[in-house]
Order: sequence, then structure tokens, then C-alpha cells
Amino acid sequence: MAEILNEQGKSAEALPYLNEVRKRADLGDITNTNQAQLRNIILHERRVELAFENKRWLDLVRTGNAISVMNAYGAALKASGNHPNLVASTYNVTQNRLLFPIPFNERLVNPKLEQNPGY
Repeated sequence: MAEILNEQGKSAEALPYLNEVRKRADLGDITNTNQAQLRNIILHERRVELAFENKRWLDLVRTGNAISVMNAYGAALKASGNHPNLVASTYNVTQNRLLFPIPFNERLVNPKLEQNPGY
């Protein structure tokens, strides 16, 4: 709800929802109402709160950050030298990989469906 209100330009109305989650974790209140800064704060809270619930990829795609975040993460892994099995194509996320493929059976049911690019 905080994210929705912030995106609607109602940053002040978003704060109680964000702070409700933070209070449960014994964290201080957020008072910043700058929309861009609050967007980043909310996304960080989602990342921490939902760390092991498989929400991160969908959040990255929805916010348009998937390509930059995943490619930067891959570059850091490769540069560390701790993962020699990572080849150059690993963590090379492109626009084509942001959509899932349309299942073959669905395309059989509706022949007018075109497969998403890259599959």
C-alpha cells in the first residue's frame, strides 16, 4: 500500500503503512516524503521484509531495475574470482529475459499467440 500511495504522489499517506512494518521490527519511523527517495526506501524494505519469499525478481522487473541490478551482480561475481565456473554469458540479462515463454500448450489452444521474443 505504501508503494502504491507513493507512486500516486501521496507520499505522506504512504508513511503509516511503511512505518507499521518497521515498528514491528523495532525500527525507527521514516519521515522522508520525497517521492524518489521514498520509492527507494520502500523497495529496500520489501527486499529485507520478503528476503526469502521469491519476490525480488518480480520487484526488479516491475520497477525496471532487473537488467542493471542482475548484470552488476554478475559482473561483481565474475570479478571476485571466487566463481571460476561463471562464463561470460552468465548473468547477462537482456530485455528478452524479462518475460517468461508462453507455454507450448497455450499456443496450441490459441494459434494466434506469438511466442515472446528470445524463445
